Amino acid sequence: MSAQLLSSKVVVIEEEPRVRGVPTVPTSVAGAVGITQRGPIGQPVLCTSPEDFEARFGGFTADADLTLAAMGFFENGGSQLWVVRTAHYSNPSDPSTVTALRASAFLQATSSVDAPAEVVGFPVSQMFIPNGEALQLSVNGGGPVVAAIVANPAEVDSVATFPTGFVGGEVLDVRVLGMDQSVTFEPGDQAIGDVVARLNAQLTLVRVDEVAGQIRIRTDLGGTNAHLEITGGDANAVLAFPTSTSLGSGNVGLAAEVTATEIAAIVMAAVPGVVADVVDGALRLRTVATGAGASLQVLAASSLDERLGFDNAVHTGSSGGVVNALRVEGKDPGSYGNRLELEVRAPTSGAPGTFDVAVIEDGAYREVFADLSMSRTNPRFVETIVNATRGGSSLVRVTDQAVPGAPALNGQTVTLTGGNDGLIGLNDGDFIGSEVGKTGLRALDTVQDLSLLLVPGRATAAIHNAMVTYCESVREGLVFAILDPPAGVGASGIIDYVVNTAGLANVSEHAAIYWPRVKVLNPARSVFGSSDQIVVAPSGIVAGVYSRTDSARPGGVYDPPAGVDTGRLFGVLGFETDEVLEERKRDLVYPKRINPLTTGPGLPRYIDGSRTLKGDGNFPYVAERRGVSFIERSLKQGLQFARHKNNTEGLRAQVRRTITAFLLTQMNNGAFRSREPDKAFFVDVSDTLNTPTVIFAGKLVARVGLATNKPAEFIILRISQDTRALEAELAAAGA
Repeated sequence: MSAQLLSSKVVVIEEEPRVRGVPTVPTSVAGAVGITQRGPIGQPVLCTSPEDFEARFGGFTADADLTLAAMGFFENGGSQLWVVRTAHYSNPSDPSTVTALRASAFLQATSSVDAPAEVVGFPVSQMFIPNGEALQLSVNGGGPVVAAIVANPAEVDSVATFPTGFVGGEVLDVRVLGMDQSVTFEPGDQAIGDVVARLNAQLTLVRVDEVAGQIRIRTDLGGTNAHLEITGGDANAVLAFPTSTSLGSGNVGLAAEVTATEIAAIVMAAVPGVVADVVDGALRLRTVATGAGASLQVLAASSLDERLGFDNAVHTGSSGGVVNALRVEGKDPGSYGNRLELEVRAPTSGAPGTFDVAVIEDGAYREVFADLSMSRTNPRFVETIVNATRGGSSLVRVTDQAVPGAPALNGQTVTLTGGNDGLIGLNDGDFIGSEVGKTGLRALDTVQDLSLLLVPGRATAAIHNAMVTYCESVREGLVFAILDPPAGVGASGIIDYVVNTAGLANVSEHAAIYWPRVKVLNPARSVFGSSDQIVVAPSGIVAGVYSRTDSARPGGVYDPPAGVDTGRLFGVLGFETDEVLEERKRDLVYPKRINPLTTGPGLPRYIDGSRTLKGDGNFPYVAERRGVSFIERSLKQGLQFARHKNNTEGLRAQVRRTITAFLLTQMNNGAFRSREPDKAFFVDVSDTLNTPTVIFAGKLVARVGLATNKPAEFIILRISQDTRALEAELAAAGA
């Protein structure tokens, strides 16, 4: 302390800790992609109980593999399941091309005021809209008028000559949409194709092409805010890109951030006779003309209609009388909406200008919203109450059609129609999804704590290989995939599938496959028929066992989720094939690293295998691999404090102590083969690893070795005749 102490006192000085705490990350947060009765499409939603799942995604349907898997997951001990509903996309890279449709209807009111024809969408936030997407409108019965999004990319062209003469190590610095990036070239990058490939491999947010013998870099996103700049690097002495900033162009700021206000301005500029504005986040289109002769239609040829919430009906103005005052839609796309009715009746309070709305499903009253108003200034405004995130409807959403005078709804009952689940043409690509569109598996990219991955019941080669790639490459080995077997396969069939059809043999230690499918109690005879039992994919149940094992004790993730105790399968009544009950059949599949689900006399039904797909990797067993992934994820999070600090001996010592302290805790939790630190692990942050070259490159290198546990897969009993008495007698006789 530099300040002089002027009198006797107790001085408190806070110092930075020499050992940082490493948070323990969750180990059994599961993500599942599949078909559900309802719910948002292409968005991950966290469910923490069966009731939570049902409230958001509905009940059982004929395609309910995901719903059945969720039931098994929670029954076996799972507690966190991120659910992604999928449907068929015309283009998985564009979420707006999903073919599922919302059911809809209009509720009517009686107005005494001439009104324009009007179309109102639903509230939207910033959207990604590619260049050329458009609305096509018919105004007052006229021909189509197009209001198109223009979002041209920024681009730069080189004037290079080839070969480049690169010797390796040359760098090109690029700034894309404000993000600085660098490309480092290698000696083989001589021809234009080599350079284009190198740029595409190392740059993001752009596309690089050969155009007329030169190189063109274009931003993936267009608009007036798209910008691209070559900021430096010695490679540009050869490539000769201009160093001035290139800007995109168009009528929106950025294709990834298009707002309803921008679209309103585009419509106003392009479509005569229409006024466009934004009401509570929703785009509203109105004709200038009023009365019964006014009409407005968003044509089906539009590419933005569904995304903005517009239907394709002809909307007419009115000269008073009965008009469409409130549009009602299924909250989510799907045919479930076709079973809904809306009943408008006299208000509970009797207050003038108000009404009650009841939501009826299959003849049963599900929701009632009392004392609603069509006036936007009323606290009980119908959109405010019905569309509320908390306390609003879980089945429908409503859109005010802004009838002049805001008259109360008439008493009536209407049935929603037009809902579609979007399952025609459904294929593996709809489950695998797209990084750009964040559909399918890639919708889970934003779930940071994800540790388990399921695609229940979709047991195809394409799906399984995509799951493995997602876990191993996209999620850098920190997520583990649980693979289902195909339906109806015996021992030879599952071996053929793994080895030949899917090519999964020895492919990854970040996934495991289980066989066969299992029998459970029929949860819905009206859906699955009159049989007492149905056959389901096991991945949800297995994931629940993982979760139950992980939470059974501190360090549970290090325990194999297998065996008659730990690997017990709750809710399983039998197996799709009895072949798995035969030891000789299990002897065929287990060497192929296929984990059987089985039982025996007096035993529960249980997981009888703990192998990942890959036998010659660093960590070939399920608990071993998942335990190491847990350690890696925890250390990755716990060492964030060291980033951007000066790389000194003191910092490296602090990193070593932090890692060591964490591993000591894990050792005491049973993570390693020994309870002696010197035998259980090592941590090396020495000068040998951190040479001046490494330090000058901005790196701090720590090497960690782990003596992980191996499961006892085979119990060997050596039994022989007890000859001790005979041997003693012979010894006494001197024999």
